[in-house]
Amino acid sequence: MPFGRLLHVELRKLVDTRSGRWLLIAMGLVTAAAIGFTWSLSERESLTFSTFAEATTTPQMILLPILGVLTATSEFSQRTGLVTFAQEPRRLRVVLAKMAAVCIVGVLAIALGLALAAAANVLAGTFQDAPASWDLRWPAVGGVLLAELIGVLSGLGLGLLLANPGFAIAAYFLIPMLLPLMALVSWLKDAAPWIDPNPSSRQLLSGHMTATDWGHLATSNAIWTLLPLVLGSWLLLRREIK
Repeated sequence: MPFGRLLHVELRKLVDTRSGRWLLIAMGLVTAAAIGFTWSLSERESLTFSTFAEATTTPQMILLPILGVLTATSEFSQRTGLVTFAQEPRRLRVVLAKMAAVCIVGVLAIALGLALAAAANVLAGTFQDAPASWDLRWPAVGGVLLAELIGVLSGLGLGLLLANPGFAIAAYFLIPMLLPLMALVSWLKDAAPWIDPNPSSRQLLSGHMTATDWGHLATSNAIWTLLPLVLGSWLLLRREIK
């Protein structure tokens, strides 16, 4: 099967399954609600493009990795694996198509979030006499985009590794909560920034990255994003599909 057709199939699966469809709907509703809350609860002077952009992209960064998990586990939870791997026996190509599909959705989600933020900024300036400032820092936008892509690929990797949507989603949210505890262990304190992606991710979202921050980001995500992807793909190549 040509890779383009395989990618199209994986993109269709994101909306054809009930869980994927409802997750995308929920993401749209939560994003709209975030704009509404920002509009109603923020001071008029703070209603800027940057404020609305933060409101629209934050829910996406939380929910999109779940879509990565569901994409990876759909072959087992929806029992479509026999059909998928009969049409394309080269399983690694299926994994690559899933990776491309979730990355495309991640980029489109950021673009849609920025478009909604721009519309809200114009409306706030028109109807609430807000400053309607376009003070968005593009390094921060790039950081949000990279963080979102890392998130969906991390979710995909955990889904491939665990092959169970419930376990993978729980692991995705629990691991970042537990990793900061390493700072409490004296012999792990110095190594923590190289293992825990949370500090470097915060720097990435702020748009202020140093060479050390990039090193922390690369090594920590090699552990928690790249390694699950590699191990999960390796297991998928050897897993019996029923």
